[in-house]
Amino acid sequence: MSGGRLVTCAAAILVASSVLALPEMARAAPSAPAESGSAQVSWGDCGDCHDVLAEELGGTHHGRAGFAMRSDRGCETCHGAAEAHMDDPENPELQPRLDKLSLEAQNATCISCHDGGNRLFWHGSAHEGRDVGCLSCHSVHSPQSESGQLQAVDMSEQCFSCHKDIRAEVWKTSHHPIREGKIACNDCHNPHGAQSPKMVNAVSVNDQCYSCHAEKRGPFLWDHAPVRESCLNCHTPHGSNHLKLQITSVPFLCQQCHSNTRHPGTLYDGFVLPTLENPETGSNRLFNRACLDCHPAIHGSNHPSSPYLGH
Repeated sequence: MSGGRLVTCAAAILVASSVLALPEMARAAPSAPAESGSAQVSWGDCGDCHDVLAEELGGTHHGRAGFAMRSDRGCETCHGAAEAHMDDPENPELQPRLDKLSLEAQNATCISCHDGGNRLFWHGSAHEGRDVGCLSCHSVHSPQSESGQLQAVDMSEQCFSCHKDIRAEVWKTSHHPIREGKIACNDCHNPHGAQSPKMVNAVSVNDQCYSCHAEKRGPFLWDHAPVRESCLNCHTPHGSNHLKLQITSVPFLCQQCHSNTRHPGTLYDGFVLPTLENPETGSNRLFNRACLDCHPAIHGSNHPSSPYLGH
């Protein structure tokens, strides 16, 4: 091979290796072209006046190098052309603010980049249908809106700002540890939309519950039909004043399905109570009237002699 051809091949290999070395995000999403008439205002040009916002932005994903790889337009990527605003910064009509746009335009601006992942079902979701926009929950410039930096309790408080009925349930005696910050609303729900009811992350409510409560999944030799149907038949997910997030207390919970003729949930007779003179008389249902005293394997049993979910 001649010397000139060898140099050409070496140069080609060097160029190819340089392209492969670029971050995948940079190669997959080339820089967006500037809008017609845009002056290509730089990050520094905006930061000269908006220094506080620029400092806050530096702590978010939008202010990091990864975002610069996706677009060379800086703030204009989201705000649009800013040349007119720089020529007349005091004119409020020329300020390229996102909150001045319609809700559809705001969402479209965000989704132009954030169009995948857990936002796949945003269009047609319950939040979109109720005019909830991206800026209703997220602050573009604030690092506190970063999902990786926001504490679980703060994320839930964001949801509680609208879902006040759920906030009240979380403060009941029996509750999931949401207010303690151990889990957050988005551990069970996808706020950007899902194909399942109530925007649950899993295919069904039971599958979502089993992601933590795997011991209730089974399979069991003896199944309890309401459990297989839905955990919500007996439990309320956010909070209850009954034990174990039950929708009501036993035996009344069980007697919603099971007849109480053989096992009444109340005392037989108020006049047959034990007395000091004869403590063995009286109702045998004075205490230990909970169904779980005899049927503890309420979610299912693998004991060969326990078709009634006993020990």
